[in-house]
Amino acid sequence: MNKQQNLAVFGGGWWEQAVRKAGSKFVSFDGPAARGANPYDADVAARLRFGREIEPRAASGGIWVDNGGTGLNFVSGPGGENDLHLLHERCGATLVSHFVDPVHVCLQRLPWPAAWMSLGSRSWIKAVWDRAHATELERFGVPGVIHVPMAAPDGDYDETPLKEDDVACAVSFVGGQNTRYFSSNMPVGTGQLFAGALAGAVRADLPGATFYDVYHDLYGLSGAVPADEPVKDRFERIQRYYAAKLFHHASLCLRNRDRYVIFLRRQLGNLFHLAGRGWNEAYGIACDPPLSDEQYRTHFRRSAINLNFVNGNAETGLNMRHFEITAAGGFLLCHDHPELEDCFVVGEECDVFRGESELLEKIEYYLGHAQRRIEIARAGQKRTLSEHLYSHRLRRLLDAAAQMPPTQTSPGEVLATASRPVQAAGAER
Repeated sequence: MNKQQNLAVFGGGWWEQAVRKAGSKFVSFDGPAARGANPYDADVAARLRFGREIEPRAASGGIWVDNGGTGLNFVSGPGGENDLHLLHERCGATLVSHFVDPVHVCLQRLPWPAAWMSLGSRSWIKAVWDRAHATELERFGVPGVIHVPMAAPDGDYDETPLKEDDVACAVSFVGGQNTRYFSSNMPVGTGQLFAGALAGAVRADLPGATFYDVYHDLYGLSGAVPADEPVKDRFERIQRYYAAKLFHHASLCLRNRDRYVIFLRRQLGNLFHLAGRGWNEAYGIACDPPLSDEQYRTHFRRSAINLNFVNGNAETGLNMRHFEITAAGGFLLCHDHPELEDCFVVGEECDVFRGESELLEKIEYYLGHAQRRIEIARAGQKRTLSEHLYSHRLRRLLDAAAQMPPTQTSPGEVLATASRPVQAAGAER
């Protein structure tokens, strides 16, 4: 059977919408049970229970698509629960996971050996939205890593040109405050901050430098990673690296997002509309509740200027909001970001700022030039609806999966050694 005739989608959401738009037949699975609202918070026991449950219904071969690794599940071998095998390998399927957060965040409830031995599966494609993170994983020896940006969900979008008379909000940002690293009760030793502070200092002069560049190449804070080093021998090295990177993630939250929210609230007052969670708790900034999925599109169309600030989980990549705003037909003004020009023509399909003073200048300009703002929003919508929907990304995933040789070889015994999962930054949208 042709793989594309045997398609499974885990977790529903935008991938199910994309598959429906493509007209492909598929089977749908919910995914393993998580402890709370975080869909990634499924531990080994939950993934094993789910694997046992769906194995009789999981057709052999084919392509399985998920968001954030929810399709990664286990079944036990002859040795019982200490002899775990990957369900997709047992079924001879190619698993394709699109990670909208870093891999170590999505797999944070798995012990490091279970996570990193599983990542060694050569029939598992790891599609990562942040190019720097994709390169980092490749240099740690993870196979099957590809770079696939985020996108806008498929759906029916209003493509009528914006009208100035419809504006209900002058300047808006929709997004949460996602780090507690700088809260007064956060007990962090100063030595743990060194690598992240060092990376921040280097990036001031070399903006293109990634955390991996600084940590491994420039300063050698850990030994080089041999290309042929067995994954089981590098658990501690990788765990130390990501523990050190936590402060870097937090500092990027402050650099890319939080500083501008604090600044605009003080400079613009109520002219600046803020919706999301965590701002009052972190900084005493009042905000409206998060918008529902149904409210997003109308809000973006009725805001004169939609700001977007990428969170700390991305060093180079764009978050979903770039594509949601433009798909809805809203005008996008965002902080300049490394991968932005891969997806949009700056000044024609969106615009950017670099620092607080330029942000205020651009806000003043576009509030006074409605027609130019509307023209850019129209061009941005055309670009996103023609190139940046999840149905477009689905083609990339299926093409990559079709090139993968089938394998039924499982690494087995992925829980031979256990260790505590690392604490990780929150989800990014």
